[in-house]
Amino acid sequence: MNYNSLYYFKILGETEHFGKAAQQLHIEQPSLSQSIKRLEKDLGISLFEKRGRNVFLTQSGRAFHNKIQQAFELIDTAAIELQPKDPLETIVISSVHSHPRSEFSKYVTGFLNQPSHQNIRISIYERHTPESFEALRNNLCHLIVCSSKSKQDDFEYVPIFKQKVSLIVPESHPLAAYDQIDIAEALSYKFIYPAQITGMWTIFEKMFAEIGALPPVALEAESVTFTASLVANNFGIALSPEAEHINQYNVKKIRLTNESSNFYHYLAHSKSRPLSPAAEQFKTFITKETALLA
Repeated sequence: MNYNSLYYFKILGETEHFGKAAQQLHIEQPSLSQSIKRLEKDLGISLFEKRGRNVFLTQSGRAFHNKIQQAFELIDTAAIELQPKDPLETIVISSVHSHPRSEFSKYVTGFLNQPSHQNIRISIYERHTPESFEALRNNLCHLIVCSSKSKQDDFEYVPIFKQKVSLIVPESHPLAAYDQIDIAEALSYKFIYPAQITGMWTIFEKMFAEIGALPPVALEAESVTFTASLVANNFGIALSPEAEHINQYNVKKIRLTNESSNFYHYLAHSKSRPLSPAAEQFKTFITKETALLA
């Protein structure tokens, strides 16, 4: 077990796709496959399971992947702390997994491309919304991008983009005949529930609370991508944020007429802890860029 094999595992666990991971790592796919097999042999467990052309983390693999991600975050943090403090300033942001990268990256690149911000670096770590809240409480980041608001914390929230949840169903499903419905019309069908550690759970819970009932559960899944693959394989239907990768699966996206299907992503920070000068500049920049959403 070495650094490279663990890093390869980290990237493959994030993509759950050998081709994409190999491309990101700039290595040949057979080399990646051999490295993962050696790691599984060293650990004595299966880290991935294959379903069709896709691979997915096993339960043990996901638990190990969470630990490896934390370990690499510690390594990255340690490396950052070794860097000269002056003149480079770093803004650390914890971001929800499911946000559309193209939207948020537009603000990040727009900020960093300004000549007055050349001494600023931004480090972004992906976490679920509850994990981002915890990171902010523990001063592990300056700002977070989240898909809901914490009821127990005194955080300030800036809406930065709006997103919509759709209903996804197998192409052969009875509801696939519709282009839009009210979520109440799907209540009798089995749903793949989002894991409660995800921001998607908050949206799911709110939507069904409005109609006063919960649908029958098929199973629970944490990953938006894995959920789409389960729907494509007729394990149930599900709510899913609108994202390009959903188009890779044989599912029908159905527009929901419910107002609660619309939600915001926010840039948030603690009101009780002053922001660093660089983080304050980024907050001011993104507040101006998204002023019409407020």
